[in-house]
Amino acid sequence: MPAKKFSIRDFYKRHRIFSTFILIGIVTMILLWGAMIFLDSWTMHGSTAVVPQVKNLPYAEAEAVLRANNLTIEINDSVYDRSMPPGTVVESWPKAGAVVKEGRQVYVTTTAFSPKQVTVSMPLTGNVSSRQAISYLRGIGISDIRLESVPSEFPDLVMGARYGDTPINVGTVLPVTSTVTLKVGSGPVEEPDSLALEDLEVMSEMEFPEY
Repeated sequence: MPAKKFSIRDFYKRHRIFSTFILIGIVTMILLWGAMIFLDSWTMHGSTAVVPQVKNLPYAEAEAVLRANNLTIEINDSVYDRSMPPGTVVESWPKAGAVVKEGRQVYVTTTAFSPKQVTVSMPLTGNVSSRQAISYLRGIGISDIRLESVPSEFPDLVMGARYGDTPINVGTVLPVTSTVTLKVGSGPVEEPDSLALEDLEVMSEMEFPEY
């Protein structure tokens, strides 16, 4: 009697439960294999880049260096620093030398592209001495302060304040790099004694003998 050929359909009919588990296992393996291939492609498995040193570089140059290494750049924060040119990279993350995946964003901290702006919140004129005004201005970050002496009723009071041709009042917004001029009173101008002037005029009209 010839041997009966193996049939998957017959095997499934005779062992339905066992066959079901086998099918589940096969499907699971296929799904896992497909997921691994997808993840390798999606995460660019095996494609890495080394973060170059961009500290102290201008932003445009740092961007070009990172792009050449298949990396992108993103400004994370900015700081105001007069000792460095605007837009200079002062910090990066991940750090230089770190191995990352290609296309990774490198976050940088740069010096501010424009000067810091400050708002004047107290009067600089009136019953304000030059010392008080200078102390306040330096406290908000303005260091370039010039004094201009003008006649006044009382000495050492600030009679006016400006940067450029703009008067400074409460609420004025100006960059910390501004040159602020304070008009400081020198006190009343003493008028010459009228009697002394008359004596000088009389003496000038007198004729003195020649020797």
